[in-house]
Amino acid sequence: KNMPKTHISIHTTSNDSILKFEADRFLTNHNSFEFSNIDEAKDSPLAQQLFYLPFVKKVYIASNFVAIERFNIVDWKDVQDEVAKQLEDYLSSDGIVVTEEAIKPKAAVTVYAESTPNPNVLKFVCNKVLVANLYEFSSIEDAKPSPFATELFQFPFVK
Repeated sequence: KNMPKTHISIHTTSNDSILKFEADRFLTNHNSFEFSNIDEAKDSPLAQQLFYLPFVKKVYIASNFVAIERFNIVDWKDVQDEVAKQLEDYLSSDGIVVTEEAIKPKAAVTVYAESTPNPNVLKFVCNKVLVANLYEFSSIEDAKPSPFATELFQFPFVK
């Protein structure tokens, strides 16, 4: 079947590193998505394709537009037409914007506290596997490889 061609218009935003590529049709069904890398974009073939462009830092997809945040290695004026054409070609050939998987409601994560034999230590239990192995961090320096643990060290009562 022959898809009608999707037209893209380019719009600046208040942030000069973000450009908005507006389509003449809806791309998502009332959902909006934000992807910071190709792994996060696993449920969006469109965003994945955009991450192959070396200057793409973030991809936002909502109703009828794709907004892209660029790294400072290029100016939009040098690449925006090429990006708009790539989007038009992809969308005009019925390319998938986001899969059904992306739209599924995420299972709620629950966390509860458990006491331990040590009165200074609380154990927090989650209904979702967080990591494959056990990790212990005794300082914020130790915790560098874990953004989650680093965040916890921000609390004054965490040592």
